[in-house]
Amino acid sequence: MNGPVAIVTGAAQGLGAEIARTLLAHGYRVVAADRSRRVVDTFSTAVADAGVTAVQVDLGGRGAGDELVAAALEVFGRCDAIVNNAGVGGPSRPTADLGDDEILEVLAVNLLGAVHLSRAAMPHLRASGAGRVVNIGSVFAERPSPGDAAYGMSKAALAALTRSIALGEGPNGVTANTVAPGYILTEMHRAEAARLAELAGVGTDEQLARFRAEVPVRRHGTSTDIAHTVRFLLSHEASYISGQVIRVDGALSIT
Repeated sequence: MNGPVAIVTGAAQGLGAEIARTLLAHGYRVVAADRSRRVVDTFSTAVADAGVTAVQVDLGGRGAGDELVAAALEVFGRCDAIVNNAGVGGPSRPTADLGDDEILEVLAVNLLGAVHLSRAAMPHLRASGAGRVVNIGSVFAERPSPGDAAYGMSKAALAALTRSIALGEGPNGVTANTVAPGYILTEMHRAEAARLAELAGVGTDEQLARFRAEVPVRRHGTSTDIAHTVRFLLSHEASYISGQVIRVDGALSIT
């Protein structure tokens, strides 16, 4: 295989796993990364010949970016794109009740993990001639919940990082965009629905139905919706799209 090489973080499950699978199906070679051992079970290192290798790494660590780029170069010889999808939800409490350590723990993964990987990969993205950076943000960066301050601020900062990369690296042939999902039916979203359902004294299915009722298209998004948006932004056809926040939310963000 001689397709482009993409690093996808947070790939053990949910959005990241679906993004990795979609890229593989469209000819990409993929380094699938996650701090969970589950990523190795999902994408075995034994199938590198099929275009994927898995790396278990804590994206909140300073050396994670260098480790992932080294893996891409060792297995595939190049790095053309990165998808910064790894993220944590953080504590659900009012802003005034959050400790510094709790906020920093969220920022370490959601923001600094993306910074470290972008920095490590950039020389190779420039050399690619068509380097791509896609950061997975959230519509809740601009439509915040009062109990999710750390998460919201981390995703807002990630969008700012995207714009900085787009401006600074555009002359080098690198584009950068943020994909901002709305209500996507993942394990993380189901867990949040269960938490809110308990507070409201309703069942989880009822809470999920309440979420759907907020969305003008009246459905949850799927991991596939996000994966195909990412695939397009990595493609040649998207070469004139850069510095943007692409909201994939069924019009939730304009309600």
